[in-house]
Amino acid sequence: MTNKTIDTEVLVIGGGATGTGILRDLAMRGFDAILVEARDLTHGTTGRYHGLLHSGGRYVVKDSQAAKECIQENRILRKIMPHCIEDVGGFFVLTPWDEPGYADSFLAGCHNTGVPVEEVPLAQMLKEEPLLNPEITRCFRVPDGAADSFAAAHANAASAKEYGAKVLNYHEVTKLITADNRQQSAVTGALCHDLVNDQQVTIHADLVINAAGAWVGKIGATVGVEIEIRPGKGTMIAVNQRIVNTVINRCKMPSDGDILVPAHTVAVMGTTDEQVPDPDSFAIEPWEVQLMLDEGEKIIPGFKEIRMLRAWAGVRPLYQERPQGSNQNNPSRKAGTRPLGSISRDITRSFVLLDHEVRDGVDGLITITSGKWTTYRKMAEATVDLACEKLGTQRECKTHLEVLPTEDGGRKTEFPRHPSPVSGHHFLGERLAHIEHKETYGQLICECELATRTDIERAITEESAKTLDDIRRDVRLGMGPCQGGFCTLRAAGILHQQAQSNGKWEVESTNVSLRDFLEERWKGVLPVLWGKQLHQERMNELIYINVLNVDHLPGPRASRLAAQPYALTPSPHPIGHPPSPLPGPVLGEGKGGWGGRGEGTVVIGAGLAGLTAAWQASQKGLRTKVVTKGWGATYWASGCLDVLGNHPLGAQEPLTNPTVGIQRLITDNPKHPYAQIGIENLIEALTAFQALCQASGYPLKGTLEQNWLLPTVVGAIRPTCLAPETMIAGDLSSEESMLLVGFEGYHDFIPNYAAANLAAQGFRASAATIAPPSIRSRRRVDAMILAHLFDQAEFRAEVAQALKPYLGSESRIGFPAVLGLKNPIEVLRDLESLLGRRVFEMPGLPPSIPGIRLHNLLVSEIQKAGGRVENGMEVVAFSVEKGVENNQINSVWTESAARRTPHPARHFILATGG
Repeated sequence: MTNKTIDTEVLVIGGGATGTGILRDLAMRGFDAILVEARDLTHGTTGRYHGLLHSGGRYVVKDSQAAKECIQENRILRKIMPHCIEDVGGFFVLTPWDEPGYADSFLAGCHNTGVPVEEVPLAQMLKEEPLLNPEITRCFRVPDGAADSFAAAHANAASAKEYGAKVLNYHEVTKLITADNRQQSAVTGALCHDLVNDQQVTIHADLVINAAGAWVGKIGATVGVEIEIRPGKGTMIAVNQRIVNTVINRCKMPSDGDILVPAHTVAVMGTTDEQVPDPDSFAIEPWEVQLMLDEGEKIIPGFKEIRMLRAWAGVRPLYQERPQGSNQNNPSRKAGTRPLGSISRDITRSFVLLDHEVRDGVDGLITITSGKWTTYRKMAEATVDLACEKLGTQRECKTHLEVLPTEDGGRKTEFPRHPSPVSGHHFLGERLAHIEHKETYGQLICECELATRTDIERAITEESAKTLDDIRRDVRLGMGPCQGGFCTLRAAGILHQQAQSNGKWEVESTNVSLRDFLEERWKGVLPVLWGKQLHQERMNELIYINVLNVDHLPGPRASRLAAQPYALTPSPHPIGHPPSPLPGPVLGEGKGGWGGRGEGTVVIGAGLAGLTAAWQASQKGLRTKVVTKGWGATYWASGCLDVLGNHPLGAQEPLTNPTVGIQRLITDNPKHPYAQIGIENLIEALTAFQALCQASGYPLKGTLEQNWLLPTVVGAIRPTCLAPETMIAGDLSSEESMLLVGFEGYHDFIPNYAAANLAAQGFRASAATIAPPSIRSRRRVDAMILAHLFDQAEFRAEVAQALKPYLGSESRIGFPAVLGLKNPIEVLRDLESLLGRRVFEMPGLPPSIPGIRLHNLLVSEIQKAGGRVENGMEVVAFSVEKGVENNQINSVWTESAARRTPHPARHFILATGG
């Protein structure tokens, strides 16, 4: 491992709100300063809290000092970082579960601490927030706000850099260093491990400021300094929609699950407060999630039934002073302490500043800890005041006088000259308004959070994002309802392109970042995995594991930069509220609806299983009807028929002969469905399906004796049994060279990324991105638009013309799977004729054009045989006939447009998949 040495005046350890605030203050006062952070900025507690800008109302009864600090800083932060704050205001509400007498104590506490407060009539409260519990008896308004802690930390860092400071992310402090390497003397710097370059970095400094939050104790311990931190874990859950536009606090003594914060497009319910022994290792307990649901129900009736997006936890750095008599020196400059043994909520939220020369006889080191996000600037000011004293100088703080820069490079302004320096606070529709003004719809990468390609490129180039998780913190990538389902692939391709253009970059680095990010998203979804979020995660699994096969991309499984997973805990009882079983039975005669006497077959579900079952039933002369709430996984899958691609599960090498693999699978697992069906029946079913596709003009090629090895749009090898003829020329059993083609403005396929992955696996692949005239004027280009364009001969000619400069010795040309909806075989043949080379498609992100082709083909066959396919019909109940043996079902009931309709039949096939 190589060693690097840096000299500076002040070294700041910790890249959260406090650390970046200190760095800015130091730089503005003229100090030469460097900040080191073990991961990315805000990776710790700052990036894992509920986003509340405190008015101080929460502490007016219990901790008046913390309340005064909060309201003072609340006013300052609104002036210096309005673009990081949404002025939503706050309500303190008295629910039937709260002590009525607390409301008067709360009012008195607000008046005593200077927190503005007014009582709001209940009718007005419900007008502003109609989802609130109508049994609330009192409501008080305070100046709470919603804060973007990610944007604020980056703004502080950007300001500090403008004044000459440096930020070194992914520099993990391994130990503090002392003069002559002796403990209990003078700290002279720190040894760091540069995780990106895997090298040791020695930083010498006149003063070290320990601002590592819940980790300050670990830093101090490296030179024998004891800092008693009680890490307080707070667990929160996010609702997938913004159910309130005001911060809602319970009007009671601070407790678990008593606050609901609107944060960008979601609302955050929090929080618990549990002491944990180690800030690096803790679990999200099932009872914590259940508690958030139960307490949320008291604020918003029906809260439990809303889709929960994810759960996460942060660790508060709660300082507990050593027992009296353990040190005779003046222990600290602090706002207050509590005796040892207190539970977390009995420890003050005021900040603590420790002078280790006075406290411990160790010069060159000061520690700032505890406190709130809202008071980070005041904490920084007090810390740098002490730093000035230690360094023998006097320099005034100016952080309260200057506006922080905005993400698009807005300049700072001093208040005395410009009383209104910025346009105003952040507001919910700000990103959308910007996109509409600039007409950058076609640049959207994350539709949930409205992050554009420009946003992501800026995060990489200007914010020095090293991973997709870094980009998430910068632009909220993957933080919406799909939890990265679509934007992860797009952002990975952009990361690869940007990093490749800026110097040496191995594609394996992109791949491991992609896998790290998927795991990071998974860890927060896992605690709320029921209902709609379970459906979403199954779709994400379908995209990344089944279709894209990212598990088999070259590179390590995880990196040094990966986020730590939560510790797993067994859940003895189901959490949350999974969908209720169908109401029923509804006793009756089952008359009415299609079929009248119930002689036919009803299939529930319109995925591949449901449609093939209906097709087979209709072919056998049964009157068949498909009822479905929505189109099934066929619309999202690859459009191929997979039988067995890898065995055993998790094997890296693809299975070349499915028959042999199935025989081993049956031997290993005699209860597997393949064992029940038998290989002969499996062959018969595949042959029948191939015959259907052949007769419909859309042949599926392949046998059970040999898997195709097809490339996906990320360049992974995907084994499959039957594939449409449009994909066959891409089979990687051939060593022929290939050119991969993308389209300008089409973000679901980055050909450079796919080509690099194929090249890393030994295949000859190059890339080209073209802009035929028909797509240049379009505001947005997606898979459906391209598929309809490819149905037109004129567009195919444009593509061939645009590709001429890129054609070399390649034997085949690969496109994303968008080669027409109506007659893809005709499109394929025409392109091959125009280009003089074999052409193939690669499966990628939904919607799946090959899957839609199979769907349309099956629906057409069912309808030809007299069957019906009815979409938008959710099955909500069933009925049985009185007196019939075994209570045989004779009808299912669907609901559509608030109307229930019975569907009687003799046979019912349940094919709802996940």
